[in-house]
Amino acid sequence: MKQLNSNHRTKAGVLAAFAFIVLLCSFGGNDIAERFKNAALDLDKTSHTLVDEYDYWPECGIRVTGSHLASLISLNELQQMLPCPLYVSGPHHDGQWDLDNEEDFGHYNPEAIQYLANLAQKVVADKKFVELSKPLIDRYLYRQMHIMMVIHDALYDGTYSQEEREGIFNTSVETKGLEYDDYDVGFYLNRLKLDDDSYVFSNISYRFLHFWARRWVDGTIDPFYQGLSTIFMAYYPEYEYSAERYLIPSEEWFEEGGYEEEDVYVVIDGSELRLRLEPSTSADTFKWGDGSNRHPKVGERFLYLGEDGDFYLIDFHGHALWVSKKFTHLE
Repeated sequence: MKQLNSNHRTKAGVLAAFAFIVLLCSFGGNDIAERFKNAALDLDKTSHTLVDEYDYWPECGIRVTGSHLASLISLNELQQMLPCPLYVSGPHHDGQWDLDNEEDFGHYNPEAIQYLANLAQKVVADKKFVELSKPLIDRYLYRQMHIMMVIHDALYDGTYSQEEREGIFNTSVETKGLEYDDYDVGFYLNRLKLDDDSYVFSNISYRFLHFWARRWVDGTIDPFYQGLSTIFMAYYPEYEYSAERYLIPSEEWFEEGGYEEEDVYVVIDGSELRLRLEPSTSADTFKWGDGSNRHPKVGERFLYLGEDGDFYLIDFHGHALWVSKKFTHLE
């Protein structure tokens, strides 16, 4: 299955990095421990900070997760608590994240990320705190961390040589995560199923791949993974990656709606067509931050994800939404 287009994918790496920096810091030690522990215990009290993005927290992808975690701590506060600069280059300045930059992304300081990873190692040894915070991690961050772990481990499980993996990362960065025709990563990223038997749409998988590609570029992939895996394994010690465990067999993937030879698209025929959160005319619609409905344009094509009754399920710029069959057709 080919990579899905998304106008927002270039922003995902920044938010992903911030999201998991906050998570790492949430288990910090020494004199900053209490501030970050309190933040971790407030995962059920976050707010959405991106007004132009539909809020489906916590059943969401990396961008909305980052938006909510950004409400727990500011960039200025985070920087003040670190012994070194958080970034070595990039578009983020004056205590603000530039989330709309199409030319560059934040290059993290390996020293800062290693510092956070080391803090994570020390503090998750506090079993009482892990026990206390686990219900919140289960509810709000388990799925996102799990996908990040699986994508990283799939890329490093020996299937790809170092040269092939670097080619994957380079292509991701060069195309801003929009094109993947130069290599076959679909085996791992299009047929992914987690331990709870939930499926991961390929567009979400590719966004996490893009995160790891950017961390490879700025030299922080190893300390990021060290910190992430330290935290994840403290909460879920049963985790062990294997292709047999996490990848859906070809025949099952086809039955679940995957298409191995050719993708199927839904073409929009009607103007002002409403995007539904469920396959029903009475279901809520997909809206802008100001509450007005978002509409696809006539003639636009979106990847077909399935159907239910009178509705098709489509990938609308990274969101799985329903559209009426009456005003669309398959192609």
